[in-house]
Amino acid sequence: MAFAAPANQTDATTLRLNAGSEPDTIDPQKASFVGEIDKIMRVFRNLLQFDKTNTLVPDQAAALPVASDGGKTLTFTLKSGLTYSDGKALTAKDYEYGWKRHLDPAVAGDYASLGYIIKGAEAYNSADLKKTSADDLKKLRDAVGVKALNDTTIEFNLTDPAPWFMSVLATWCGLPSREDLVTKGGETWTEPATYVGNGPYILTQWEHQNRMQFKANAKFNTGVPPIETVDYAMINEPAVAFAAYLNNELDQTGVQREDKARVDGDPVLSKEFHQFAGSCTYYVGFNNIIKPFNNTKVRQALSAAVDRGGYVKNILGGQGIPARQFLPPGFPGYFEYELEEQVYNPELAQKLLADAGYPRAKGFPQVKLSYSSNARNKARMEALADSIRKVLWIDIVLDPIESRAYTALLKKQETTPPMFVAGWCQDYPDPQNWYSLVFTSNSSIDHTAWKNKEYDRLCDLGDKELDVKKRTDYYRQAAQLLLSDSPVAFFYHSVAWSLIKARIQGFREDPLEYFLGEHDLYNLKIGS
Repeated sequence: MAFAAPANQTDATTLRLNAGSEPDTIDPQKASFVGEIDKIMRVFRNLLQFDKTNTLVPDQAAALPVASDGGKTLTFTLKSGLTYSDGKALTAKDYEYGWKRHLDPAVAGDYASLGYIIKGAEAYNSADLKKTSADDLKKLRDAVGVKALNDTTIEFNLTDPAPWFMSVLATWCGLPSREDLVTKGGETWTEPATYVGNGPYILTQWEHQNRMQFKANAKFNTGVPPIETVDYAMINEPAVAFAAYLNNELDQTGVQREDKARVDGDPVLSKEFHQFAGSCTYYVGFNNIIKPFNNTKVRQALSAAVDRGGYVKNILGGQGIPARQFLPPGFPGYFEYELEEQVYNPELAQKLLADAGYPRAKGFPQVKLSYSSNARNKARMEALADSIRKVLWIDIVLDPIESRAYTALLKKQETTPPMFVAGWCQDYPDPQNWYSLVFTSNSSIDHTAWKNKEYDRLCDLGDKELDVKKRTDYYRQAAQLLLSDSPVAFFYHSVAWSLIKARIQGFREDPLEYFLGEHDLYNLKIGS
């Protein structure tokens, strides 16, 4: 891997991170994976942000919005003097463009459905491009309820009051991509020459499959961040990344079970070790429209055959929490509940598979278990497959796929593998971000193609309910349906183990901080 300085030398102005792999995209209107979003949020900023207590505060907006029409209209005033990193003035029209591009059916963004609470958004995003004339498409676009009233005022008109929507305005959704540069760059507008944002950093170099470099934006309105350069390597193998950290090539790296004894026994590494609460839930997913996974009892059988506790203890070395449901413990909307199909139960698993028409797996087809490939993942997935084989006698073969290609496959239901391993990480602290965004029928990021009208109804009620108790109850009922129908087998909740060099100071222990300095830019510093 190439770095600006020799790998074993430190630079007092450069933060050295590992991206893991090449991001599939850094287009704000297309991104959906953690490793994509982190890069985007270095370069762009939204109207709001979360502070260190995860409270919403103004970012590029001058203040929190003025609400009217019973909470269905939100009006923001921008800070004065906002610019992009090249000095061009940023106006409310740029945020309007960002949202309408987010919903553009031609862009086909993964998070488009998150904007359906905006008036006219679903109609525009759902337009059939082959059957809709250019004039009609323009009318649909113009009817979307995001309007720049003048250069410094932007208004959102919602279909219903939505207590979660302001949180969306602290994410990458609707970021002000530059219309002139998107047009100029076309499919390659995210290259450094045209990837110009309004955030704290500028993308200065991108050696594809190798390295990305970001430099501080001297024109950023909140002030230049203390760290001048953020350098990302692209090391997909965790063992290689761990070695790079030991060789002083990285300032931070993840720690896995295979590394833990080395860390615990080393007087320096043990002091650099940190354990954080995770914000992700991993699951074994099923493409619900492909046989035999269109059979609920098959999915339930596989779910009951997953030994979550054994996997976390013996394979992950305790780096996780066995998942009984979607939300991790302690998150907004979490409740104590489990269903027998989502708990390891070999006898029940065998009965369910027999009830589905496959006694002792007779007649059950060979199944590929698809996953993001690296050496350690192979051992983990073999352990998972073997545990299911022992219970259900199913013929499971491993299907390793290169990381970026795997990400691309999961972004479309028509290319999602029949059985796969994936996860969901929190974007903002609200149950809507989990239940409604991921598993409702109109979700643009659902991998499973599962549809349940009652689940959709309950999530819709929860999304629009202002009474906290009633809202929580709607999501609780939806969660019970989700567990019962088993479109996925929830596997384990993440626990983050990390090594961070002693020279890195002021980092934030926050479930939303997936990469160092992703949100908390000004407390993060490099010491001696």
